Amino acid sequence: MKPFFRAIAVMAALVVLAGCAQLPRGGAIGVGPGIEFESDSNFLYYSPSAPSEGDSPQQILSGFLSAGNGPQNDYAVARSYLTPEFQRDWQPSAEVLVQEGSPSFTFTTESQAVAEITVSAVINSHGVYEAQPPGTKRYLNFELRQQAGEWRIVSAPNLTSLIRPNFTVLFKAYQLYFFDLNHSTLVPDVRWFPSRTSTATQLVQALLGGPQSWMNQSLAHDFPENTALNLEAVTVVDGVANVDLTGEANGATVEQLGYMKAQLKATLLQIPSVTRVSLSINKSPVSVADLRVNVPSAAAASLVTLDDSGLFGATGQSVVSLTNAGVNLLRDSTDFALSEGAESLALSTPSALYRLELSALDKSPRVVDTRSKLLSPEFDTHGYLWSVGSAASSAWISAGKTASSRISTRQLLSTPIKQFSLSPDGTRVAILYAGTSSNIWLHSVIRDENGRPTALGSGVKIDNRYGQALSLQWTDAINLAVLVRAENEGVRPTVMMVGGETKTYPVVLGGVQMIANLSTPSILIKREDGSVVSYKSSSWVEVAGQVRAMHFVTLG
Repeated sequence: MKPFFRAIAVMAALVVLAGCAQLPRGGAIGVGPGIEFESDSNFLYYSPSAPSEGDSPQQILSGFLSAGNGPQNDYAVARSYLTPEFQRDWQPSAEVLVQEGSPSFTFTTESQAVAEITVSAVINSHGVYEAQPPGTKRYLNFELRQQAGEWRIVSAPNLTSLIRPNFTVLFKAYQLYFFDLNHSTLVPDVRWFPSRTSTATQLVQALLGGPQSWMNQSLAHDFPENTALNLEAVTVVDGVANVDLTGEANGATVEQLGYMKAQLKATLLQIPSVTRVSLSINKSPVSVADLRVNVPSAAAASLVTLDDSGLFGATGQSVVSLTNAGVNLLRDSTDFALSEGAESLALSTPSALYRLELSALDKSPRVVDTRSKLLSPEFDTHGYLWSVGSAASSAWISAGKTASSRISTRQLLSTPIKQFSLSPDGTRVAILYAGTSSNIWLHSVIRDENGRPTALGSGVKIDNRYGQALSLQWTDAINLAVLVRAENEGVRPTVMMVGGETKTYPVVLGGVQMIANLSTPSILIKREDGSVVSYKSSSWVEVAGQVRAMHFVTLG
C-alpha cells in the first residue's frame, strides 16, 4: 500500500479589529467600521449614532435599526430613538434578525411606517438560531410621535436587526451542556448571544430553560422544575461565576446537585473571564464536589481507510489483527466501522453485515444483518452497532455483542434513506433522505437504563440552501460535514453547524464522501474513482488512491 495522509498543518489568520467611528445613518443598516473594546466585558461592539436635531421620521427609523448594532449599556443608543415611556417597554433581546441587504420603508401616514427586511436567520430570546429559506421577508410596523418638536418612536417590534458581518462580530455561538439520560456524557446545545457582561446570566437562564424540544427525550433533566436565578443575575468576581438559585433547587438530591454544578461549570467556562463556578441556593452556599465528566471531542479521532490490502491508519500501519476468517471477509468488504477504542469491528459486504469482537481470541465474525443495500454501519458510544436499510420504512437494528434488537422509528419520514450518522455523544442521529435539497433531519436517540437504543424521538429539519446533499457525517458534537451538489457548480463540501451557520469550501469534481476532523483540522473527500483529496492551503491535494471507505475513529 502506498504511504499517504501525512499531517496537515493549516495556518489560522488572526484578524484584529480596532478603532472607533460611527455607523452610517443611511444605506444598508449596520455597515461601518466603528468597532471598539469595552474594557470591563471583553467584547467587540459597534458605536452607533444617537438621533440628531431635526431628523425626519425615516432618518429616525433608519438610525434606530442601525443602533441595534450597539448592545452596550442595554442598547442605550437605540433606546434614545424611543419616547421615554416606550424606552422602558422595548425588549431588544426578544428576537434578533440576521438581515440581507438594505430595508425598505413604506409610510402609510406621516407617523406610521412598515419596514420590509430580507432575513436569512432568526435568533429567539433563548439564543436558538433558525436559518430561514432564501428570500424570507419580515415586515416591521412602527409608529412615531413628535415630542418637543423631534420625532421619536412610540411603537416598534421587540427585536434588533443586524447584517451578517455585524452579527458575526457581535454574537458568538455558545454551548449549553446537558447530560444524556445515563449521565455518561455531556451534550451540547448551541445558542447565540452577544458577548458582554450579561452573557453569564443569559447562559444560565437558557440552561435553566432546558434544551430545545426535539432534544428533550434523549437528555436528563436535573434542575428541579421552576428553578430560576434568585437575583436574576450571575455575577463574575475574580474569575468566579456566582450562581444563586431559587428555593426550588432545594428539591435536588446530592447527586443531582453534582450534575447541576457540572452543567453550569461546562457552560460557563466558555466565558474567558470565568475560571470557577460557585453554587448557592437562596444565598446559602452549596458544598458539592466537582464531577469528572465526559465531553465528546474529535481531537483524538484518527483516520482509518479500507483498501484492497486491508484497514490502515494515517501513517500506513494496520489497525486491526484478524484471524483467517476475518481476513477473508475483509477482502470482500465495501465498508467498515470501528467502535471507540477499536474493541469491535463491523464489515459490510454486498450480501451481509458482520460484527467481530477484536478482543476475543478467535475473532469469529457474527452475521448481524443479511438485507441488501444496507447503509454505512456505525457504532455508538455504548458499543451498539447500528444497521439501517436504504429502502423507505426500512427497519433500524442495533446489535450488541451477543444479540440484536429493533429501534422504533415511527417518528421518521416514510422516504428512502441515503445515509445516517450518529453524534459523538450518542444522543442524536443525522439522517440524509433521498430526494430534494431539504432532506437532512436530526432526531433524538432514546435509550434504556443500559444504554441500548430503543427509539428515535422528535426531529428537526436542517436548513440546506446550498444544493442537494450527497453525504453527511458528524465532524464533532455540533458540526456536520455535508457534500452538496450545487446547481451549475459541481460538488461542494460544506460544514454545517447544528444551530448555527454553514461554511463552504471549493468545489471537488466527482466527490462522493466527505469526512472531517475540525480540531486537527483535516477535511477529506473521497471521489468516485476511489482517490482521496485533502483540503490544504485553500485547495484540494490528492493524498491517496483506490480507497473503498474511510472514517475518523477513536482508536484508543
